[in-house]
Amino acid sequence: MTKEELLKAIKNPEWTNMEFKQCRNGVSDDAYKTVSAFANTGGGYLVFGVKESAGKAVRDIVGVDDVDKVQNDFLSSLRNGGKLSRIIPSDPELHEIEGKRVLVFHIREADRKDKPIYLGKRIGQAYIRRGAGDELCTESELRAFIRDASDTPYDRSLEHGIDQSSFINSSTLKWYRTLLDKTPTSKYAHLSDLDFLLEMGLLIEEAGKAIPTKAAILLFGQDRFVRQILSRPVVDYQRIDQVEDNWDADKRWHDRLVIESNLFEAWRVLIDKYSLIADIPFSLNEATLQRKDDTLEFRSFREAAVNLLIHQDYGDASRKAEIKIFKDKTTFWNPGSAYSSVEALLESRHHPIRNPLIVRIFRQIGLCEEAGTGIRTIMEDCRRLGLFPAQIKNDKSDFSFTISILKKQIISQAVSDLQSKLGLQLNADETALFSYLVSNRNLSLAIAKAITGKSGELTLSILAKLEAIQVTKSSNHKQAWSLSEDIVQQIDKTTAEIESGQATGQVSGQATSQVTGQAQNESRKLSDTQVEIILNSTKPISMQSLRKELNLGSRYNLRTKHIYPLLERGILLMSHPDKPKHPKQKYYLSDYGKEVLQAIQGEY
Repeated sequence: MTKEELLKAIKNPEWTNMEFKQCRNGVSDDAYKTVSAFANTGGGYLVFGVKESAGKAVRDIVGVDDVDKVQNDFLSSLRNGGKLSRIIPSDPELHEIEGKRVLVFHIREADRKDKPIYLGKRIGQAYIRRGAGDELCTESELRAFIRDASDTPYDRSLEHGIDQSSFINSSTLKWYRTLLDKTPTSKYAHLSDLDFLLEMGLLIEEAGKAIPTKAAILLFGQDRFVRQILSRPVVDYQRIDQVEDNWDADKRWHDRLVIESNLFEAWRVLIDKYSLIADIPFSLNEATLQRKDDTLEFRSFREAAVNLLIHQDYGDASRKAEIKIFKDKTTFWNPGSAYSSVEALLESRHHPIRNPLIVRIFRQIGLCEEAGTGIRTIMEDCRRLGLFPAQIKNDKSDFSFTISILKKQIISQAVSDLQSKLGLQLNADETALFSYLVSNRNLSLAIAKAITGKSGELTLSILAKLEAIQVTKSSNHKQAWSLSEDIVQQIDKTTAEIESGQATGQVSGQATSQVTGQAQNESRKLSDTQVEIILNSTKPISMQSLRKELNLGSRYNLRTKHIYPLLERGILLMSHPDKPKHPKQKYYLSDYGKEVLQAIQGEY
């Protein structure tokens, strides 16, 4: 942590991953409660030499008088295991502020197998970080820690009280085996159902008897057996025909279904529900329940729904998974936080998972790929659709995981108007990053890569340019960015004016007669052929139709010299972006492309 970041944190009362202690000549006992809370949650910074006073918004820098004693005593307590249940590593930093010395200790999140971290020898003295405070863990939270730390995942644990075969939903198992037998590597077709479940690791032999795992019942069980081991629904599906901000829990939903069946039946029901409300109608292969013609919207829903089914904490009997479909977003909420950070989920292809057996069974028929790829697929689909990246919240204090897929264009007329008022001339990638920062104020490298769809090196170069022109500033060793103070001040000055324009119809999120300087500049860079393509792409149009309308002979030249550059600049979108060579591929204008079209028409 730099001195500048520390000063900002001292002045900002809203930091939740920082705790300030006076500790001028010794370490207070409550400092170790914070260590426990940080280690059990998401980690954080413990600062000695700063005093917090009740009722005061400003913290007082008092300094540490005996730095060597305080530092050595604290580190010794963390490392000898006397104060806490585990050895806690920490990296100390010393800063001088206003002529006073301040100690900063970074407390890392503990490995899940070491949690909960508690004081002394009493597990009941385990703390969790909630907001800006430390709270004793509840019994249910302690049980969640113990489940996650177990060497035997919940889905592999055995249900001795249920017969080896009576629990089976024969239609679900038949459906699954039919799909599996069609795969090139299938070797199970000749097996009986019992031998198949044994071979898949869903039944475990003990003393000559096959005992079902919890995964076996959750995946292939009849409803009454699912309810026997799971006292709450698998998922609560709700459709609410209004924007989220206009709805509260006391208001009724427009469609609701509480699903208590096995996971594959739940999956089939969810797909049926989605097919009825999809923006772009589609048909399903009855055998596989896969779309005959995938759209990005469906793929994102599928990945998020599968993620919800395979990764939730089924040992949590008090909370059910929820899917809420609003007009402006769809949220998928799970009991059970992910074992990895959001950054790791967006970057890494391999990470630990809660229900490895359930995941493997889903993967065998192609309903999920390698662990973690689903989140990246959703992010990629959002980028191709020109939307804000999905919001991912891995809440370690609430033991929950949320994916929110927003129905909001990342390059909007309002953002373009703001750019114009600020005098910023940005390309599509720069505009998208700027727009995200305007809405969220903070941006990680992982999210930036999801927005641009480019490598870390190329994304860093884009961010470096934004920093060079003083739009952004970086922190945490080029891993996080925020808007520069100057830009924030300018935004504050112009926001009221823009909102007033929106109220009078002068500015809106839809295409208006007022076009941005960015779109005007873009229109002047276009070739005559690209202009003609834009004029003919107000509705989806195929390559063949474009060649006919433009009287062009070479398909290769049209694609490489004209269409591809328009796609890269975010002016055109593909109807099948995940399959560029799809035989029914069509091209149409993005929201930004419509602004460029306005600029073109304004010059005619």
